Amino acid sequence: MPTVEFNTNELTELTGISDLNFLRERIPMLGVDMECLDRDKAVMEIFPNRPDMLCVEGFARALKNFLGLKKEVNTYKVNDEIDGGEIFVDASVKPVRPFISSAIVKNLTITDARLKSLMNIQEKLHITHGRNRKKVAIGIHNLDVLKFPVTYKAVNPKEYKFIPLNFESSMDLDEILRMSPKGIEYGKIIKNFAQFPLIVDANNDAVSMPPIINADRTKVTTETKNLFVEITGTNEYAVEKALAIVVCTLVDMGGEIYNVKINKI
Repeated sequence: MPTVEFNTNELTELTGISDLNFLRERIPMLGVDMECLDRDKAVMEIFPNRPDMLCVEGFARALKNFLGLKKEVNTYKVNDEIDGGEIFVDASVKPVRPFISSAIVKNLTITDARLKSLMNIQEKLHITHGRNRKKVAIGIHNLDVLKFPVTYKAVNPKEYKFIPLNFESSMDLDEILRMSPKGIEYGKIIKNFAQFPLIVDANNDAVSMPPIINADRTKVTTETKNLFVEITGTNEYAVEKALAIVVCTLVDMGGEIYNVKINKI
């Protein structure tokens, strides 16, 4: 089972429960194996069938419902897509990584703690629900540096270059697999295909190379206010489920969801 670590202050603020002894008693009733709960951190193992509880926002939501602190089920409004908010899916991705789903989340305040929580849920979902990115991979980007519409396609590894996340120089897709830590770790998922998946914006600038790495230009920081979320994978249901978990987490952080239209070409 995946192990998660939450900041205790965040957990108590989100649940409204400050009595740690009460939490130590009640949390295991959720079917959670609690390893530690002190003033600094809460460490516990989560069952694989509850990926929504892998982030502190989702865990607090589940705990409040279980304890009867929140009587109604959360509902999340999805606004109509913004102008041009669509993804064109080229037929070339079908043999490689056929499914994609997406949303825009706007008007966020991303603190250091929230950024850490977002990175945590992304990686935990990759490892568990996403089967180490083979089944599902998640890309979260700074919306304000992109231009819609976006295209998801497969390209020859040598024909396209971009600067990968946390790098300073551009590489072609084959170089990314050979030279970047993420490429070395996850390249086996796509390396035997003649073409690699790529997401580009309306200017043909790279957004992401699923399931390997994002472009550095779309990096999310505490200055970011609006997000573009894209989920790719080999199982459509798993992709949609991962998107729901991520965007609900972002709404719990104060964001607003906007639909992204998917068009197959």
